[in-house]
Amino acid sequence: MLPKLKISAFLLKRLERVKQQSSGCLYGVFYGDGTLLLLSFNLSNVGQLNYEQIQHRFPAELDLCGLVKFGDCTDAEAHLNEVIKSVDITDNPILLKCELGTLVGMRASFFVHGKLEEVPYDVMDSEQLYNDFCFTRLQCGFYLQTAATPECVAKEMHVLRKRVADGNLVFKVPHTNIYIHSCGPMDNKLRGESRINDLVQAIPIPSGKENVVADKKKSKTAAQTQLAKHFGATGCEYDLINIDVMRIRTRDLLARDSPPHPALSIAVTTEEQTRAQIPLEIEAMAMLCKNTKLQRLYDVLIESICRALRLFEQSLNEHLAESEGGSLAVPRSHHFYPQGFGHFLSCAYLEGLGDDEPIMQERRKRLHRQFSLPVTRPYFRRANQCHFQGEVDDAPWTPLLNTHVGVRPSAVTDGKEYLVNGNYHYYHYLQQQVQDKGWGCAYRSLQTICSWFVLQGYTNAPIPTHLEVQKYLHKINDKPSSFVGSSQWIGSTEISMCLQGFLKVDSKILHVSSGAELPTIASELAMHFQTQGTPVMIGGGVLAHTIIGVDYCVQSGEVKFLILDPHYTGADELATIQIKGWCGWKSMDFWSKGSYYNLCMPQRPILY
Repeated sequence: MLPKLKISAFLLKRLERVKQQSSGCLYGVFYGDGTLLLLSFNLSNVGQLNYEQIQHRFPAELDLCGLVKFGDCTDAEAHLNEVIKSVDITDNPILLKCELGTLVGMRASFFVHGKLEEVPYDVMDSEQLYNDFCFTRLQCGFYLQTAATPECVAKEMHVLRKRVADGNLVFKVPHTNIYIHSCGPMDNKLRGESRINDLVQAIPIPSGKENVVADKKKSKTAAQTQLAKHFGATGCEYDLINIDVMRIRTRDLLARDSPPHPALSIAVTTEEQTRAQIPLEIEAMAMLCKNTKLQRLYDVLIESICRALRLFEQSLNEHLAESEGGSLAVPRSHHFYPQGFGHFLSCAYLEGLGDDEPIMQERRKRLHRQFSLPVTRPYFRRANQCHFQGEVDDAPWTPLLNTHVGVRPSAVTDGKEYLVNGNYHYYHYLQQQVQDKGWGCAYRSLQTICSWFVLQGYTNAPIPTHLEVQKYLHKINDKPSSFVGSSQWIGSTEISMCLQGFLKVDSKILHVSSGAELPTIASELAMHFQTQGTPVMIGGGVLAHTIIGVDYCVQSGEVKFLILDPHYTGADELATIQIKGWCGWKSMDFWSKGSYYNLCMPQRPILY
């Protein structure tokens, strides 16, 4: 019986953007009673599929499952046999045939007994993905002792993976008494026949969190949303299960009476005279259907560790092949959640090798090509890596993220929304104990704009304070010394100067002589959000606001502006901010007809 085929809506959008004749590999999750969900693809590189190296970057369970062909690519048939032999998760590899730049005419076929059989497919949208699937994330450490040669690294990594898979590791779900070992789960309520969703429901929400007391009448979906909120990655709606790793010591007669402890010092040695000891701090992820039986979880977690070790091995051996001295460096795991992917992707970067090194730029450029991503914006710089909620909560203070999500509709008849593209933080009056009410609105708009560039991975620079802004404007001779430490406001021109000075970001300045003229630039704002996607600072009179979207009807000319208001002085409570209109759609009567306005429109630098 052929598998039932589903394709992620995220993947379809990515496939639609490919406009060059090429072929590549498909990756998916096989789950349930025979369903294959396609989630990702990569393009071949100079005729090479590179699927083994690519697969190491994916969470465990996201595996090679077929081939994709774009246009009249001639090398797809040559790759087909290679892929068929390498697919493990199904006996029926899949072939997708896509036209260039469109989903019209896309055909899906399974490989059955040496022939292709065309099949229909269903589309899985983002909401269903978030509801039906979750991710695990575990952290553990090992020591690797090896000589600085690719052969020795490969040999010792192989030995280490065998040690990991020997059945001596035990996994624990934090804040619970649930243990997962090679014989299955150890818990009074959960059994091998239990489902991953039962485990999700058994994980308590951390105490002291907002809205942690769930009404018993609320649906499971509501509870899962709470779990995603408190354990997931910033900007990602998947539930995430954290896992601790321990090692069984009772099989060791000398350590039988010792308690279990975290597996942080497994050492693999060689007989080489010259060797280095490398600490390997593993962060491994896996993707699971929530209906999967718990008895499979142990093997999936082991595979996630082995996959992370293979990625480390690949990174170390690439460095040895490229470096003259043949020295070893310490690899680090970095998880990314590229916008529009619908799944995580991991990279191993070496300590001491900065993002701006030519060799790092070339590796990222290669990744962009393999995943058909533009080289005009960053996706895999260290600044792009995921921030997980538990770690964010431990930070000193973080403003609200993406406060426009969930606001009431604009009600523009036949309008089309053009919104900020990416994540940002909402900065407003009186935050960080700064008494800036009445003069700091433009400073706060600048901070919101800077947060967008930080969260999109363009920079690691800290968000500038009011005083740092004033010192910089004095330094470049735009303001007198008396300006530093004052309560004087700034405008869009000063914002553009600061963006260039702090972030090396250019800006476009637009001018309208009256608030009544703002509809005349609605199409230009729409184009800005389509092409640049950055927040826009608008200043008029002594007031500044941040525009993060427009809803515009071309036929009628009606327009509304999605405003982030820096004049808010209350607590960071999302419901209050949205209900009271501090973040919301504003009509033309919001603007003063007697004031002129300048708009600072930051431009994305070309960076990867």
